[in-house]
Amino acid sequence: MRSAEDIIEKLKRSFQTPSRKDERIKVVVVCIVISTTFWFFSALNKSDYISQINYPIEIIFDDEGYIATSELPDRIPLEVTGGGWDLMTRSFGFNMNPISIRLSDPDASNHILTSTLRGQLTPGLDPVIVNYILEDSLTFDIQKRAARVFELALDPESISLDPDYRIVSPISINPKTIIWTGPEKLINARDRLIYVNAGIENIDEDVNETVNIPDLPEFFNSNTESVEISFEVVRMMDVEVDLNVELINFPDSIWSVDPSVIKVRYRIEETKFDVADTLGIRLVANYQSMNPSDSSIAIQAITNQAYIEELRLAIQQVKGQNNE
Repeated sequence: MRSAEDIIEKLKRSFQTPSRKDERIKVVVVCIVISTTFWFFSALNKSDYISQINYPIEIIFDDEGYIATSELPDRIPLEVTGGGWDLMTRSFGFNMNPISIRLSDPDASNHILTSTLRGQLTPGLDPVIVNYILEDSLTFDIQKRAARVFELALDPESISLDPDYRIVSPISINPKTIIWTGPEKLINARDRLIYVNAGIENIDEDVNETVNIPDLPEFFNSNTESVEISFEVVRMMDVEVDLNVELINFPDSIWSVDPSVIKVRYRIEETKFDVADTLGIRLVANYQSMNPSDSSIAIQAITNQAYIEELRLAIQQVKGQNNE
């Protein structure tokens, strides 16, 4: 096998030999590559380099009973001294078996002092020497896994009724509760009432829908993904009738009021509508409430039927007249 000196000498002669320009450039490039390679390997043979490397670690805990709510550290930064070859291999992660850090009670503390790991680092790096551990501690957040029961309610803003309809039954949610599992501190901080977004618009018939529960917070699990929502609606009818004004406490029958008939408007559920319902509405003009200055009397609308709603009069007052 030829020595390096023989190879270099041959390259020199090739370079001095008349040739095309591009061939000379190739020779120069080869010389540079060989020189750099020799320098590189020579440098790696030195034994007093100082460098920084990251040593791999693995934090182990009972992941069925606990949840890590942040990314766990997987490296320890070190300043080390060693030979070039040793430092190069470790910089690429070779010859470094991860240190296993077992936590029996992971929520008791949120950090580990790196000084306690020095004894485990040294054997894995030999013959490289650890000068300093560049971080004082490794921090993490590991919490107990806890389960809590949450009540469900329909978000009223998530449904809209057709203007002529209204809800006439209790809103049923099945199941009424769900169980969320997650980090203890996070799950205890949440409100125990969870609003379900139905996302239903222009409702004009009874509702019986399967609705997804809200998106789970990070690190949470649920025992169910959807619930059944149901309720009944009814159409509201607009009714308009003309009713006679009833006179009370007037001195005698020669009195009258003008007008004597007033148009009345109200709303009622379609299922409860009956023409006879209007008999339950009285329009009363009380002589004792007459205004002496202009003989005006405010009309009282009286009804004993609770399902008559939004009762409105076309005229709010009448004038008393003595027809003598």
